[in-house]
Order: sequence, then C-alpha cells, then structure tokens
Amino acid sequence: MILKRIIPLLIVISIGSLTLFGHFINIESIQDFVNNDSTQWFDIISSFAIFLGSLNLIKMQSLNIIKKRKNWQYSILTILSFIFVIFAGFFFRGSNYIEVSGVTDKNKVAEMVLKYSSIPKNQIIKKIDENNGVFEIPKIFILKSSAEKQMEEFLKYSAYGIVKQKKWGAHLNTDGSLFYWIFDYIYTPLSATMFALLAFFVASASYRAFRIRNFEATLLLVSGVILMLGRVPIGALIPAWTIGCILVFSFGAFIAPMVKNRKILFGIILLGLIINFSLAFVNGFNPQSPSFLFLPNLQSWIFNVPTSAGARAIMIGIALGIVGTSLRIITGLERSFLGE
Repeated sequence: MILKRIIPLLIVISIGSLTLFGHFINIESIQDFVNNDSTQWFDIISSFAIFLGSLNLIKMQSLNIIKKRKNWQYSILTILSFIFVIFAGFFFRGSNYIEVSGVTDKNKVAEMVLKYSSIPKNQIIKKIDENNGVFEIPKIFILKSSAEKQMEEFLKYSAYGIVKQKKWGAHLNTDGSLFYWIFDYIYTPLSATMFALLAFFVASASYRAFRIRNFEATLLLVSGVILMLGRVPIGALIPAWTIGCILVFSFGAFIAPMVKNRKILFGIILLGLIINFSLAFVNGFNPQSPSFLFLPNLQSWIFNVPTSAGARAIMIGIALGIVGTSLRIITGLERSFLGE
C-alpha cells in the first residue's frame, strides 16, 4: 500500500507544488529546476510513455493476427509499417551525399549541380572558391551505390570525391533521406486522404446540425452558410443587397412564431425589403454596398468577432479546468493516476 499509493502520491504533491510555487520563489536553484530539470524529466517520462505505447500497439495487433479477429490482415500491415519506420530511424540512415575536392572545372560541376538544386550558378562557383575547391553536392541519396555511381560523373571534373552520410539523428530531418521519404510519400498522402474523408463526415454532421429546429440551430445555419460562401470566390459575386434580402427573410422566419397576425408579419417583411432595395438604389445597385452586407466582409466580421470571442471563452474554460484538476492532484484529492 505504501509503495503503490502513499509514496507516488507524496512525489506528485511535492514535485507539483515545487514546480507551481517555484515561479514565485526567487532562488536560483529552484528557478533552474522549474525551467530546466522539470521539463527534462517530463521529456524523459514522455519518451518512456511513447515506448510503452509502441509495445502495447505491437501486442494488440499481434493478438489480432493470432486470434484472427475481424480485419486482422490490416494488423499485419500495421506491424510491417512499424518495423519499417524503426528500421529507417535507428538502423539505416539512407542519407548519403557526395563531397568533391580539387575541382578542376567549376563551370561543369556547377552545371551538374543545377540538376539537383535551384542554387544560382554563380553562387555554386563562389562556394567552390571559398572552400578551396571542396564542395558538398546538395543532393541526398538513399542508397550508397546510387551516390557512388553519381560520384563517377563528378570525378570527371574533380580530383577526388567521397560519399558521406549525415549523422545519426540529423538524418531524420534531412530532406531526401529514407525517413524523410517515408514522411513525404507515405505519411503525408495518407494524412491528406484522411482529411479528405473527414470533409464528408463534416458535411454529414453539418446537415444534421443545420436542420432548423430552434433559434440556435437557425443561427448556426445562417452563420455557417455565410462563412462557407464568403470564403470562396463565388461569394464576392453575390451582391450585398441579395444578402440583405436573405437577412430580411431570415428575420421574418425568426419572428413568425411570435407574431400571430400574418398581415403585420407581411408588413414587417415588406418594410425590410423596401429599406433594403432603397439602399441598393441609392448606391446604384453597387454589389459591394452597403459594405457591411458584402459577403466577404460579413464573413470576416463573423470570423473575427463572434467566433474569436467564443474560441477565447472555450480556451478560458479549458485553462480553468486545467487549474482545477492540477490543484486537485497537488492537494491529493485526485488519485485517478494511481488507478483509483
């Protein structure tokens, strides 16, 4: 009980309190812990969490294959992809590049480099001169044999050449390496496909949400339509007075349940239309006047004012929730992280 409950709880309370109140204590050692050590501990714990999550992924997918659960074939693909990425990240750099020295014909070398890079020819020659004839070709080869084959072409105009590899760790961010190839040609297309499919789910959810049932749904429908039309080129072609007519009819639909006399309702809508077309006539039926009814301007106002206000309110609520949860953990009231 002490090892599983009391000691972990005391560690969380002490470290959490020190990290929280350390921002208000002007002592160098405590400030160093809060700004450096605690964040490094977080990174280390997160790394172990990722490692455990990876093991759990392999375990679950392996069980799917062994028990031949529904769609177990996709689990094979998941495990093979996992192994392939681990191989590219830890065992095979795939980031070979060529370094030539003793360049005898700078113009020819620069012309060959232009096949791989958009660097101006004069800058390539300048770099060769600055490094005393030594130049790193700005091209990454996944296979060393491909780099060696290409190096033979450069050796026609250079005295010496060597194939090198980017350092471990740096190869993950090197454009053209095997890991980067996986990211560019496998992960990115798959992400784009998922977002493309997400658009259909959003359209389906929008259809259900935009059905006019009450005032809130009506407001959501009108705002959504204005935002969608205002952010596409066709929105700028819709005259402002047309938007005025739509708003007049929307206002009429809103007050219809409250106005029992249909003649009065008709008169209100008619008055709104007269005012709208009067403004349009005065402005010569200018499609962008009045400016507050011009669709791109209207959608910008909705996005910048009500939407921003709502987003900030949500963020404030999230922040208050984080503060409340953190205080519960620090004071020992919240023990879900212990499995209770």
